[in-house]
Amino acid sequence: MKQGSRHRFYMHEAERRDMPGPDTCGDFMPFFHQGVYHLFYLHKYCVYEVTTADFVHYGEPRLAIPNGSPEDQDWHIGTGSVVEREGVFHFYYTGFNESNRDSAGKHEQVLMRAVSTDLVHWEKDDSFRVTPDTVHYGGLHWRDPQVFWNDRELEYWMAVTATEKDGDHNRGGCTHIMKSSDLQSWRPGMAIYAPGTFATHECHDIFQMGEWWYMIFSNYTRWWETRYRMAKNPAGPWITPAVDDMFDGRAFYAAKTVSNGTNRYLVGWQAIRPGMDDKKPYQWGGSALVHELLQRPDGTLGVKPVQALAESYRKALPQAPAAHRGTWTFHHGVRGSELYGFGWAEIGSMSEACLVKAKLRWVPGTLACGLMLHTDGARLEKWCQVRLEPARNRVVFDRSNKFDGDQMFIEERYVSLAGAYEAEVKVFVNGNAIIIYVNDIALATRSYDYEPGGCGLFIEHGEAEFLELSILE
Repeated sequence: MKQGSRHRFYMHEAERRDMPGPDTCGDFMPFFHQGVYHLFYLHKYCVYEVTTADFVHYGEPRLAIPNGSPEDQDWHIGTGSVVEREGVFHFYYTGFNESNRDSAGKHEQVLMRAVSTDLVHWEKDDSFRVTPDTVHYGGLHWRDPQVFWNDRELEYWMAVTATEKDGDHNRGGCTHIMKSSDLQSWRPGMAIYAPGTFATHECHDIFQMGEWWYMIFSNYTRWWETRYRMAKNPAGPWITPAVDDMFDGRAFYAAKTVSNGTNRYLVGWQAIRPGMDDKKPYQWGGSALVHELLQRPDGTLGVKPVQALAESYRKALPQAPAAHRGTWTFHHGVRGSELYGFGWAEIGSMSEACLVKAKLRWVPGTLACGLMLHTDGARLEKWCQVRLEPARNRVVFDRSNKFDGDQMFIEERYVSLAGAYEAEVKVFVNGNAIIIYVNDIALATRSYDYEPGGCGLFIEHGEAEFLELSILE
């Protein structure tokens, strides 16, 4: 990514396989300092960094903390966090050495630290090692230290991914807390969250917004997912939002937040598919994906596009409406009707990187409506679909190359649609990456087998209108 260039969501596999590009990013550990977001991330068992001031323009990636030798505890470096105290930056991370798993007196996962005075030059602090507390916890997971200032207790807390000592199989995940007044002397705390639900809570991020505390964590027990809990006290009890405790779909993972003092952003990775093949399962790691967090009146969280990124799409692409199936009118917006099946209309052409947005309104009883992307062929042989299903309270991403034998999970997200009869949709397309926002939820996905093609609208078993429709690049 060249300095000053627009952020790209993707990179072709043939491009610079030896450099830490967007498609090779692992867990992000964001930190804000003096107007700059420092996005530390995992790559090739090391920690790399890229900086940005607006999440639109990025600097060059660089190696921040190298991994050790096969004999060292940090042969592989795992997720952590950065905190500053009295002009010194402390990078807490996980030292992995799989060869230690069955070695007496050694551990696979140990909490470690590096220090810096400029966020550029880091020195590993060999005096800091926190080994697993096997007296109170299981020894399998002991990683992902997140250090934050607890202004209620007036001390630093460190959230650690751990497991209950005698927890049920794949249900023992818990969040352990350590405490310190000065970042030098740490004492064991307690487990603040052990629901008996997940195998692990990894990549913790605990923070406060207003009167609420939030705990974000990622979990792979059933599928990849980033979830959150909320509490009035950082020690808990932690409440699970009753309707939706996620921000994005199953391809968005290991997200942690960063705040500039006014806005808070959620930085994770959007998974890629091996070989750039739509029919392959998602793999670990991917491209950077940033959402801006928003807090609803009831304290629950939602997301929206980063404002600077949305504003960077300014040039309107020409529209040439054409009805293909169903009844359509193109006057003061677009209205479509097909009561007994599928109808669609083309509205224009897409570019490699574009933003498609519209406000949708539908009549009660409408089965589905939404946007058609990457349309191609005289008989609509190729297409992608952003599908709103009001009765099911969900948005679905579908595509034409899913056919017989493709049993992968449905790419969907909950969104409150029933009884509202309207929604605002924004879809960012950048190469194979597609980021969908419906009101205040997101769904990130991929579409490798498609050229930009056409853009359209559709309606199924109902009637809808599409207002403030635009295609921008």
